[in-house]
Amino acid sequence: MSRGLKKLLALCLVDQPTQPEPEEEEPEPEPEVVKDLGGRVIKVAAWWDLTPQGGTPSGDRQVARREEMEQKYNFKFEYVNVPWDQVVQTYSSSVMSGEPFADIATVEDNWVYNLAASGFVTPLDPYFDFNDEKWDPLTKEVTFIKGKMYGMATGKWWPRGVVFFNKNLFEREGLESPYTLFKQGKWTWEKMEEIARKATKDTNNDGVIDQWGLGGMDLEMSMVTSNGAQMASIVDGKAKLNFREPAVLEAFNFYQRLCKEGIVFNKFKYMEEPPWDVAAEVFKQGKIAMFWYQYWKIDDFRDNMADDYGLVLAPIGPSNTDKKNWCMITGHNFQTIPANVKNIEDVAFIWDKWTEPYPEEEEDPDAWKEPHYNNVRDNESIEMLEYMYENICGKPAGLFTAVQGAVEQWWGGQDDLLKGEKTVAQIVDEKFDAIQAILDDFVEKIQ
Repeated sequence: MSRGLKKLLALCLVDQPTQPEPEEEEPEPEPEVVKDLGGRVIKVAAWWDLTPQGGTPSGDRQVARREEMEQKYNFKFEYVNVPWDQVVQTYSSSVMSGEPFADIATVEDNWVYNLAASGFVTPLDPYFDFNDEKWDPLTKEVTFIKGKMYGMATGKWWPRGVVFFNKNLFEREGLESPYTLFKQGKWTWEKMEEIARKATKDTNNDGVIDQWGLGGMDLEMSMVTSNGAQMASIVDGKAKLNFREPAVLEAFNFYQRLCKEGIVFNKFKYMEEPPWDVAAEVFKQGKIAMFWYQYWKIDDFRDNMADDYGLVLAPIGPSNTDKKNWCMITGHNFQTIPANVKNIEDVAFIWDKWTEPYPEEEEDPDAWKEPHYNNVRDNESIEMLEYMYENICGKPAGLFTAVQGAVEQWWGGQDDLLKGEKTVAQIVDEKFDAIQAILDDFVEKIQ
């Protein structure tokens, strides 16, 4: 073969179009075997009304899904409202009687450990795939007990320990914006104290402070968390009350000093027999610059507060080695399945379907913001929540708030810190042994 012919043949081979690989046909999805629940009623309990309500995009989606599922699977949802302070007793007694008060029961992290240790809650691992990304990681963390999962929740966890601030008061007093300080990485205890001192005043010159820099509920616990510590923890399988740890004592002393100096609103000086949430009422009246508590209180502020408000994560304490603005997690709620629920496979099947992400939410990663827009009064608050979720700024309060007996034993200590009549060391010594014993007993049960 001549050289020219060889060259021509080579060019022809190079230019020869390649045959496309045959595309693999995707298998047809198998048709769903529709489960018929025979008209069963599935009771869903909480201390608020969980009945889907239309009128918003997310509410309309829930209403439509409920109607579709009830018809398709031949069952009915029934929503049970049990007062918050009666949930544990109702849960326990109904399970022991063999007739659980609900098939899906909402509880708090404070309660699930004792309920699980007593055998009142069904382990969920056999019924749900918790590797599915729809399940909230915080709930998985706080309900994983003795190698089993007892709680479940989807979507974004509801923030708890945040700092609300009165924007009108800040503007009137010429105070630095917590938003700006946060973005600059300067939102610290030191800066918060500086602002709180400037805000604390006797506005009518009668010799009595009537405007305070700080107020809140569980303030000392929030400060412990923001200082990178926990009130109590489990170490080597044993309960450890951390009240004598340096970071905890630093938080207690910082809080009490501000109380004694009049910077923190003191309910005991404000009125006789004050209600537990009187600080929230005073904040609504525009007399407290910064209010530390749980996010759910925003409903009250939204409906009943004339002044504008913003919200920011807690300032960074000096012993917070992470240098992260932590949002304290306590009272986190989620769903459980009580023991003795009949045909639990059917209940789990329905709840798995009910909690599937909506197509609209999968297409719109910002869909979670929708319910918050009804609560907040500025875009910066949404940005703050977004930062909190993206940076995983939720820090569980630890073992302490999971043991209601320990919390109740500490209530008197909270009051003593606020009153400032005893030293921190005296308060800790008075409370330590009793709280440690309660924690020891609790941890022994759940190990």
